[in-house]
Amino acid sequence: MSPQRRVVNRSGQRGIALVAVLLFLLLAGSAAATFVYRSLTDVLIAGNRDAGAQAEALASGGVEVAFAILAQDRLDESSADFRAEAWGDDWHRLASVPISTEDGALLRIRVEDAGSRLNLNALFADGLIRDPLTEILLIRWFERLADEAPDVFRSRDPDELAQNLIDWVDADETRPGGGLEDDYYQRQRPSYRAANRPLLSVDELALIEGFDAEVVAVLRPYVTVYPLAGGDGINPNTAPPWVLALLFHGTGDDFLFAEEETVRAILDIREGGGILCADDADHPSCTPIREAIPGEIFPPPTFSTDVFRVVSQAEVGDVIATVEATVDREDPIEPTLLSWRVD
Repeated sequence: MSPQRRVVNRSGQRGIALVAVLLFLLLAGSAAATFVYRSLTDVLIAGNRDAGAQAEALASGGVEVAFAILAQDRLDESSADFRAEAWGDDWHRLASVPISTEDGALLRIRVEDAGSRLNLNALFADGLIRDPLTEILLIRWFERLADEAPDVFRSRDPDELAQNLIDWVDADETRPGGGLEDDYYQRQRPSYRAANRPLLSVDELALIEGFDAEVVAVLRPYVTVYPLAGGDGINPNTAPPWVLALLFHGTGDDFLFAEEETVRAILDIREGGGILCADDADHPSCTPIREAIPGEIFPPPTFSTDVFRVVSQAEVGDVIATVEATVDREDPIEPTLLSWRVD
């Protein structure tokens, strides 16, 4: 083998060694970077997990704060021998007072009474007997929603939606026009039957023929199912304007939803520090309901309730936890928890 040949081989070997070293360094650097990335990720996950637990605990504590204020409000009403839920109550003012903690966390608590939305179960009399006004109210409301949310309601018949909702709740098992109300539900997979009982949640509406998640999303800001039984309609002292517009009033067969000027008159009374009350109520702040809304109201309005929805949201760093609870404070010493959800 010639000297020149040996020199060339040594050069090639050095080149290969250099490439091997560079490749090793690259792999080592990549492994180190991956290790650092994973370590940092683990730290962030652990931090977020701790922040999430702290946020959920804080939000749960916010619910307990709301429960305590609601219980005190109930005791105060009993002492005063006058019951009325209104925007001026302490539980309602919670929404306007965010709470900051010493470590920088933020807690927001919102409380609303059941009367601030239309109770769908109040549309049915005891024994789940359909009321003619129930059908009229629902049809006219779904017709209105077809104009306000055409993308959702364009292909849905308001009359069919009303009939299907009524069939789901009322006690009989037949459709008004004949046929079994379970035919549609028995064809589903898995099959099920119409409830023939009060609605247990707003989400349950999605099970009804013609309804789905999109329809429920449109209805949600307007409705509740509480109280499940024995409840009345909308509270004119706490309902937002879009719910006040569902006050269905009139005489005989001549009923209509509250018009804009009626809603404005109610809001003016509330903003002036007054409250609307039953016509026979005796209280210096009361304005008889008939002065703002003529005729009969269906379902009859409510002015007080023991059922409240509490939404407590806590922010800890970049983590947000929300607890939503429904409580019945009929016994203010031991309130009954009706629902609890954590997001």
